[in-house]
Amino acid sequence: MVAVNKELTLRHRIKRTWSMRQCARFLNVSIQYLTKFANGNDDFPKGEYVGRERVFNLHELMHMRALMAASAKRPFDYLAWRKPDDPLPVISFASQKGGTAKSLSAAHFAQYLSLHYGMRVGVMDADPQSTITLYFVGGEAITQMPTEETPSMVDFAGLFQSEEAPYTDHSAETLDSFFLKTSWPGLRLVPAHGETSEGEIQIARLVREAPAGKSFYRYLRDAIDCWKEAHPPATAPNELAKDGRVDPVRLERALNETLDCIIIDYQPALTLFQLNNVIASSSLVIPQTMKGFDIATLSTFVSGLLGMLQHILAHERIDIGSGANMLLPTIVQRSNSQDLKHIGNLLEHCPTEILPVFYLRSDAISNASDVYQSVYEYEPDTPGKRKGINRFIENADAVNDAIVSRLWPGLERGYANAWMDTFYDDDDGENAA
Repeated sequence: MVAVNKELTLRHRIKRTWSMRQCARFLNVSIQYLTKFANGNDDFPKGEYVGRERVFNLHELMHMRALMAASAKRPFDYLAWRKPDDPLPVISFASQKGGTAKSLSAAHFAQYLSLHYGMRVGVMDADPQSTITLYFVGGEAITQMPTEETPSMVDFAGLFQSEEAPYTDHSAETLDSFFLKTSWPGLRLVPAHGETSEGEIQIARLVREAPAGKSFYRYLRDAIDCWKEAHPPATAPNELAKDGRVDPVRLERALNETLDCIIIDYQPALTLFQLNNVIASSSLVIPQTMKGFDIATLSTFVSGLLGMLQHILAHERIDIGSGANMLLPTIVQRSNSQDLKHIGNLLEHCPTEILPVFYLRSDAISNASDVYQSVYEYEPDTPGKRKGINRFIENADAVNDAIVSRLWPGLERGYANAWMDTFYDDDDGENAA
């Protein structure tokens, strides 16, 4: 059954559709406004009817964004794209411990940015287990799981030996080709597979050989900088339509000309290869379960990382983690007072580093996982499953909104505040952290 579910998802990802009301929520407009806009624009997507309800797919949602941005006073409200002088955020989801919902958090954050903001997101999988790769493989884009012939982050960072040097300096265009298109418009993936574990071996070799002009911790950062310089934002959101119609060629080109952020899914380990990911990152999100042993592991991870960074800073003045950095509590049991006590203690002592919104433990997520999908893709087939998934989507939206508020202040939608109002102000007080 597992093999069948995986094969079906790889063949048909992503078939999920959304109603006009759901699309209005993604676009951050009222259903009345979107309906009026649709009636007044001949190029508005036709969608399809399921019963009496009109529904739309991902590509039609992106078409709506482009069409609305073309005539808007604030076009970036519909396509929150990076401007030419904006930095490129690189956000690592990192943890030394497995089982902290790290890949789940990273995958849902990437998809949330696409659904709610139309962002062009690059996902880089640094974990040989390929978990986040599984979230994006399939459909007409990446038709099958990558093999060892598929370029991975080890290739992107140039860690393999070339004919000229102990490493490989790829051109910006070659680096761009390593980002594979997915079924999500504008979302591209550098996948992982078994060979990704070679990263640590190659870094150890490069440390030993010490090539001139190359720092062992900067390979990924230098590669991203090379790619970034050659791929700046060139198209504004209001330049995608002409005479009231979206130019599909121009839209497709704009969706793939650059990225608005890069998300790295970290291997659960603190190694020199993973250190490259940290050095390349502007922000670190640490998903963390709230059990005593797990928090002890967190202390080991943070202390070990701090020691590495202090060693680097003693030899080079380099800007590391200049964006917002945060700890994200995950798999929190609502009925477990000890979990909530740990969160309360963390918030008391580190209020700016700990997210007050967190992932609650949910059996509903397993329904989506059984068919290799995120909750944003999954379409429940029973009322009971639908209720559980919708509750988890509310939780995921709140978590992702809280992360957005730290990374892009002012872009948040209020989902995090609404969730906190419900969770922390529960009448019987049982949920107060």
